Amino acid sequence: MTTSFIERLLPDFYRCAEQPGNWQLVLDQVRDELQVGSVVVQKFRVDGNRLQQQWVLRDSHSMEHAESHDCLVNNEENPRLQLDESRLPLQDVAVIQGDQGFGRMRQAEFRALDERLALLGLARPIILGIRYSNDSSLSMLLHPRCDGSQTVDNRHGQFLQQLAPHLKQSVSLYEKLSQLQQTNDTLSQCLDRCNAGVAVLGASGEVRWLNGSAREVLQRSRHLSLANGRLRCADPDDANRLAELVAAAASGESAGERFVGAVGPGWDRPVQLLAVPVLAASGPCVALYLSDDALRSELSPEEVVQLYGLTPAEARLAIALCEGATVNEYAEGRGVAVGTVRIQLKSIFSKLGLNRQPELVRLIGSSITTRTRSFSS
Repeated sequence: MTTSFIERLLPDFYRCAEQPGNWQLVLDQVRDELQVGSVVVQKFRVDGNRLQQQWVLRDSHSMEHAESHDCLVNNEENPRLQLDESRLPLQDVAVIQGDQGFGRMRQAEFRALDERLALLGLARPIILGIRYSNDSSLSMLLHPRCDGSQTVDNRHGQFLQQLAPHLKQSVSLYEKLSQLQQTNDTLSQCLDRCNAGVAVLGASGEVRWLNGSAREVLQRSRHLSLANGRLRCADPDDANRLAELVAAAASGESAGERFVGAVGPGWDRPVQLLAVPVLAASGPCVALYLSDDALRSELSPEEVVQLYGLTPAEARLAIALCEGATVNEYAEGRGVAVGTVRIQLKSIFSKLGLNRQPELVRLIGSSITTRTRSFSS
C-alpha cells in the first residue's frame, strides 16, 4: 500500500513546488490514507540552543486549529525544539517516535507535551527528520488521535523513509520558486515606478510578461489592448506597424538597437512604443516599453532643492519654466516683481553653471525625478 500510494502521491507532491496552495490538499491525502489525525511539515533553523520554526505547512485539520496548536505546542516548552546535551545529533534522515533521541532528563517535559497535545485531540507523533542544510532541518509529523482509535507503526515509518528524498527535493524546489517569485514581484514594483510600461514579447509577438504600468497603459488605451496573450490594435494599420516594430527588434543583432513607433493618432492619446532586442539564453525576445500622456511625474520643489542645491523659491521658478511658463507669467502668478524673478533666475544659472533658459529646462527635465513615478501615483 505504501509504495503504490507514494507513486500516486508524487505528481501532486511535486506540483506543490509551483502551486503552494495545493500543499494542504496533498497533506490531507496523506492524513486520510495513513489514517492519522494531523499531518504537518515544518522547517527549522538553528538559533543558539533552540530550533526556530521558519515556516509550517498544515493539513486542513491542523489549519483549522492552527492558533491553538501554536499556542500549546509550538512554543518554548516543547522539548523537541531544545538543542542541548540531552538530544542526540540529528542524522541526515531519521524517523523518530516518542522521545527517541532524547535522554531521560526530558521525560517529564514530554509527559507535559502529551497533555497539551491531548487538548488538541492528538497523541505523540511519528516524525520524519531531515537535515536540510548545516543550520536547518525539515520535519514531517504524523499525529494519531489521542482517543486510541489510531496508532502509528512500522507502516508509517516506512512511508516516511520512502517519502524523505521527495520531501527534501520538493521543498527545495518550492523555496527556490518562491524566492524567484519574490524577486519577480520586487523587480515588478521597481519597474512600476518608471515612467513607462514594460512588456516582454517572444520573437513571434506573444506576451510573456507585463509589469503593472504596462497593464495600466493597455487598460486606458482605446488603440492597444491585450487579448489571448497578444497585443491587439484597434486599427489594422497600427497592427501592421506594431508587427513590423516587434519583428525588427526580434531580428536585431545588438541589444543596443532601438525601434520606435506609436499606436493611435497623435491627437487621441497615442501609445508610444520603444522596442529593443533582448538576447536571452532561451532565444531572442523583445523588451517593449509603452508610454502614454498619463505616465508622467510632477516635478517636486522639495526634490529639485535636494538634487540641485536651489532654494525653495528658485526650485519653484525652475519647475514653472520647465512646464512652459514665461518669466512674466510666473511673476504675475506669484504676485512678485519681474525683476525679483530675474534675480532668482540669474542665481539659478550661477549655481548650475548655465547661461540660457533652454539649458535649464533640459537639465531639470532630464532629472531622475522625471523618469520615475511618485509613490502616490
